[in-house]
Amino acid sequence: MKSLVSRARSLAIGSALAVASLGFAGTVPAAAASTNWHVQVGGGNETDSSTNRFYVNDITVHPGDTVEFDWGGFHTVTFNPPPNSTIFDFFGPTAGSTLAAPGDFINATPAGGGPGSPPPPPFVLTIGSNLPSGAYHYRCSIHQFMKGVVRVTKGELEGKDSDNVKRGTAQRLADEARAVSLDKKLTRQAAEKDGEALAGAGDRVAEFIKFYPSAITVGVGDELTFTQADLHEPHTVTFGPVTGNPQNPAFGVFPSGPGNPEAYDGVAPLNSGYLLHKSQYDFWNIKQSPVSAVVPTTHFSVTFTKPGSYPFYCLLHGFRDPATGQVGGMSGTITVTASQGDGGNGDRNSRGHT
Repeated sequence: MKSLVSRARSLAIGSALAVASLGFAGTVPAAAASTNWHVQVGGGNETDSSTNRFYVNDITVHPGDTVEFDWGGFHTVTFNPPPNSTIFDFFGPTAGSTLAAPGDFINATPAGGGPGSPPPPPFVLTIGSNLPSGAYHYRCSIHQFMKGVVRVTKGELEGKDSDNVKRGTAQRLADEARAVSLDKKLTRQAAEKDGEALAGAGDRVAEFIKFYPSAITVGVGDELTFTQADLHEPHTVTFGPVTGNPQNPAFGVFPSGPGNPEAYDGVAPLNSGYLLHKSQYDFWNIKQSPVSAVVPTTHFSVTFTKPGSYPFYCLLHGFRDPATGQVGGMSGTITVTASQGDGGNGDRNSRGHT
């Protein structure tokens, strides 16, 4: 978590679970007293799997009510993003916490939290008492498919906060269960392919911050191709250290290092640069950013020239201990065998996975 999103971030699949059976508790008369509503922002295990959805993503409230957004991962809650804004514009301090007028810019990110620390406090949005009735759309400015709406009405409400929480919990649990199934499927598929690996994966809700597989065996002279299959965030394939200032927006963004990916000795530093999809490039408006020269690409190939065991990691979501060279987080190991005939175990491209 050293760069761009993960210097600030992050850590399912869309569920078809029917929640209609949960029902509603009938209509709730409009009242003078304000109500506090709850929305969970994301889900998953926050380690290598996340579900990028608001739970629930559609609520109806009264003017003067509050909406408490509880963080379930690193996301933003953004109303009315400025024109031509880029991903770099959404990691600053919260831009107000009251939606007093339809065009007010609101942007919140988690404060604090992290491994071993208490969860970050929720973001509490106040709905202005004079805010006109209507639908007010918001999004996570990191994850392109993560959107929600707050509907403001002065009339009766069909349901209570507890009903929304119940629906949201059911949706989240369904997303997380299906994400577990997809993860197992991807793991099985990765073990059956030769010369290929995934650098991140998922669909429009699920996101897996991992390599498939993470332990790979190839022979000298074999080409190994990594494919970025995560629509939510970029990833890198990085061997060894990356020079530069981690606080620089361009840190690690472009391919770098003296290593030659077409004939790699496994020792010289080598960084693929950001692997990302065109839709992510457009959503983040990178063409207007300090790294506008980025060319969206989802593939990186490397061919090894020497046998050995070589750790690799994602510069955004993994790490490398500079003292020991050990890697962690989103990372893995490539074992290169000397024999091009049988890889030393009867299969030139045999691979394990974790």
